[in-house]
Amino acid sequence: MEALDQLFRRLVPRVFYSDLPKLSARDSIDLVLDFSVANERSSSTRYLADLSVRFRPDAVRTALRFANIPFSETVSKPIVIVPVYQESIVADPILWQDPNPWRDAWYQVPDANSLVPRQLPYGDLEDLTTLRSNDAVAHDQSLLQQWAGRYGAADAVVASASPLGGIGAESVQVTLYFTRSGEERRIEMPAQDGQTWADLFLAAAVESWAEIEDEWKQENMLQFGMTGQITALVPLRSLEDWLTVKQRLQQVPLVDRFDLQAMTRDRAQVTVYYFGDENQLKLAMAQLDLVLVWQEEVWMIEDRRRESTQASSFGGAVSAASSQPAPSAYPPGLFQTDQTSDLSQP
Repeated sequence: MEALDQLFRRLVPRVFYSDLPKLSARDSIDLVLDFSVANERSSSTRYLADLSVRFRPDAVRTALRFANIPFSETVSKPIVIVPVYQESIVADPILWQDPNPWRDAWYQVPDANSLVPRQLPYGDLEDLTTLRSNDAVAHDQSLLQQWAGRYGAADAVVASASPLGGIGAESVQVTLYFTRSGEERRIEMPAQDGQTWADLFLAAAVESWAEIEDEWKQENMLQFGMTGQITALVPLRSLEDWLTVKQRLQQVPLVDRFDLQAMTRDRAQVTVYYFGDENQLKLAMAQLDLVLVWQEEVWMIEDRRRESTQASSFGGAVSAASSQPAPSAYPPGLFQTDQTSDLSQP
């Protein structure tokens, strides 16, 4: 039951947490696909082990749909965090220099199996020479996205933080800038009694990451009440090209099904049936390096990772290839939760 609750929270925006279905132990077990036990340790009084539980995707979807809870399954490409720290309103922003307690806090945020893989910058010589603090503060969208490419990411989030108030009234103000949409979010995290500045920065970083995850979930919620279909052409050089595109289409959560209507030596025609709207479909496909574009009065599906410098035979530009592997629709552990269990108590 605890594992299932963790899974629900992974897929559902926080605003709906209070509405999550409260399933009985029996109903929760019905959703389980399998489980495994690893790293067993025991003593004369205790038994410890890592318990991994995998759930049946269709059953999880059904449980959430019957409870009328919106959720997302689309896995994002990595999001790179740019931690900019400004000690006061008159101080210069700090990105790569030390000390940067805000950057240090981000490296302490616990890892989690999430729809949004988090990537923190190396802060090496290439970062120092490619991205300056002023560029990050200025929200240079093109430069930020280009810089994020070294991490296999298409987008970055500039997380700017500054402390506010004096002793007894401390808080941290955070501004999140999303390069993909150009939108901003502001968060103010007040200090709790006895909390140090380091603890406060860590709490602010945890809250900021939760906000970033929520932004992605809200943008990619499965809308089963809204459906559509498109017919598109897929440029081909070989049968292998079609098999690659077919495999990735099967991994797009928003795609209900697709039908191959015709195929020639240099193209395939496919009809795609999907949930949500076209923009959501484009974004979900992009996470798997498939580009859905409208050109010359027809939809085209192009493989962004296909190494080719020649223009498409249909007149469209070929997208630049990427050496980064595309994430699977259900990466290892998406419908799985891990935890260490203490079974020493009856």
